[in-house]
Amino acid sequence: ALWLFARRDVGGTVALPSFLRLPERAVRPERALPVNAWSLRSVYTRSLGMIVAPACWWTLGIAGFAGWMVVVVKQIETKMAPIFASSPILKDLITKVGGGDLTTNATILSAFFVLLPLLLMAFAVTQANRWSADEEDGRLELVLSTPQPRLRVLLGRFAALTTATVIIGVLTLAVTALASAATGLKLDGGNLAAATLGMIPLGLLLAAIGYLLSGWLRTAVDTGLLSFLLVIWFFISFIGPELNWSDAALRLSAFYYYGTPLLHGLPLLDMLGVLAVSIVALVLASVRFVRKDIGR
Repeated sequence: ALWLFARRDVGGTVALPSFLRLPERAVRPERALPVNAWSLRSVYTRSLGMIVAPACWWTLGIAGFAGWMVVVVKQIETKMAPIFASSPILKDLITKVGGGDLTTNATILSAFFVLLPLLLMAFAVTQANRWSADEEDGRLELVLSTPQPRLRVLLGRFAALTTATVIIGVLTLAVTALASAATGLKLDGGNLAAATLGMIPLGLLLAAIGYLLSGWLRTAVDTGLLSFLLVIWFFISFIGPELNWSDAALRLSAFYYYGTPLLHGLPLLDMLGVLAVSIVALVLASVRFVRKDIGR
């Protein structure tokens, strides 16, 4: 082992004798390097290529959860009445979170669907963390030295995140609609679209806040604050009603503006307000990123 270790390159393997090596094939330069790869055409496509793998896994989790909930609600619909009759606390919780009468499957499913924006916002936290980590570790300096305008780099990354978020929402809608049709669970098509697509602005909101905080904070602190904010919002929206908090206190949570779209449709004005706040946060993040020293 010592003899082999002394004769190999550091980090490499021991070279085989020449008669055991496979003949090397001549490779053209354009094939040796991915110079024609689609992901290298722009900052946006490169960012999209980086986000594809995690987005696929998050899509599988979020869309799979939504479809599974449809199947579960359909299977237990006949058993829920005695369960709620024996547990007034559970009945009251589902009624408040679901936003309607427990006699309908849509109310029960609406209570489960409030977790969809939570999952999508968790995905946004991971991507905001990646942006902050790339800056802190110096990877953005390589991109900027090509050269690329700072504003284009930031907007390209956020545009890729927006694309992934929209695709997750659309695929979740498709999976849920297919599960509903397969199980025979009757749901309003417009409200179903509102419930699955309405979570997109919330994901973009948290991502924009993460980009904004990364202008001043280190990656660990930025991610910690985003996660803490998500937990606080969740607590306000789902524990606050049980504690009889005022409507003004409940409005401090982003989940409040998601509402119960599976029953009452999309709260358009609230969603526009969320998007407006997201745009403001992104503008401030852009101004900060353009002016700051990278990595500080």
